[in-house]
Amino acid sequence: MITSITGITQEMVDDAPPFYEVAKQVAMMTEHCVFVAHNVRFDYQFLREAFSDLGFTYTRPHICTVKMTRKAFPGLPSYSLGNLIRHFGISVKSRHRALDDALATAKLLEMILAEEQDGLLSSVTRLTRSQQPPEHLPQDLYDRVPDACGIYYFYNQLREVIYVGKSKHIRQRLKEHLRAINGKAARLDRDIADIDWVITGSELYAAVLESYEIRRLMPAINKTQRNRHFPAAIYQTTPTSGYIRFKVGPTKDTDGLVNVYPSSRAARSVLEGAVDRFGLCWHLTLENKPGTPCYKHHLGTCLGACVREESPDSYNERISLAAAALGSELEGSFLLIDKGPDPTTRTCIQVEQGSFCAMGMVSFDSPLQYDELADQLKPYPDHAEIRRLIRQFMVRQPFSASRDLDEGVRGSDYGTEATPSFPTDTRGQLLLPSLRSQSLVKHIK
Repeated sequence: MITSITGITQEMVDDAPPFYEVAKQVAMMTEHCVFVAHNVRFDYQFLREAFSDLGFTYTRPHICTVKMTRKAFPGLPSYSLGNLIRHFGISVKSRHRALDDALATAKLLEMILAEEQDGLLSSVTRLTRSQQPPEHLPQDLYDRVPDACGIYYFYNQLREVIYVGKSKHIRQRLKEHLRAINGKAARLDRDIADIDWVITGSELYAAVLESYEIRRLMPAINKTQRNRHFPAAIYQTTPTSGYIRFKVGPTKDTDGLVNVYPSSRAARSVLEGAVDRFGLCWHLTLENKPGTPCYKHHLGTCLGACVREESPDSYNERISLAAAALGSELEGSFLLIDKGPDPTTRTCIQVEQGSFCAMGMVSFDSPLQYDELADQLKPYPDHAEIRRLIRQFMVRQPFSASRDLDEGVRGSDYGTEATPSFPTDTRGQLLLPSLRSQSLVKHIK
């Protein structure tokens, strides 16, 4: 198949080196570069898979000359590389050969950029900018920024923290900051003189630490998070019909309050998800049209509360489950243990009587009890935003809590496919996300 398309035979590549022999050279040659190809997803994915087979993550910003040619030269009958070579009279010695196709693609990119269309030029400028460190940031420090989950700090030349952020991939997020074309990106590019980071491994731990650090440090560029408020809310009401209902409204009081949100759009989005998850009625939840069948009823996912085919008692049971899932408050006392920065360390967040009170990194080299884990944690002040983050995480994750306390918890307990159970005592529980979470399974293995 390949030979019939490209003319390349097995004999022609028999003496080619295996990829592992040239992988380091490829990585070094393309560092701080933009990956350009015709139909870039095809070539880029092949290269990523080759690096992945060696245990490495290969990430480069990339440009597709197919998409760019369509914008620069609209109306052509075909945008395949062969037809574009013929249309523009680009000189090549041998088609379907790596060097000749690469040179043809480079020539095509030059012709695209020569059109000087603002949208095309700004896209390229954005990508190339992200490959160079800001003016005051040393190149070696820029190169050391890890592509790991955690939080990061940007400093100015006076060693003042000007921005705190979190990301699953810190290095990639840094490049996105610099790639953007807006006032914030320009200020970061101008002022960043140093970077520091904390690798957490856990998205929840990163989100909680970021929230705390922004309030503690009050960075100049974190205006939105620093002054974060929640003007919209979901309320629970019980009309005379007997069917409990949710409604979105401004945050005014606590009567019937379920949870608060940064916007009414965000609150409505949450309710739309609850309708699907708990089989709620669309009209009683989002449209305020009781008495007429909702479209979910026509689809068979609403049991008919909108037209009183389902009783209030039956419907309200699911509403109560939804309200519990959407609620903002935590209950009880527990240690929530999640992924850590390395295989022998876990992140641990402590909640006492419904209030966030401590967190830290804990070692799992030997069996540990609740009190032993709690003693390793650093006290932190409680805050509604942090409770909301923990609550949202727990709603999304399956947990278990049944192991005898005397057994303790070992790091090796994470190393199997089985769903773990966890110790309990009179003070609380040790809660760990189930190994059925694929992201956790991959990390532990």
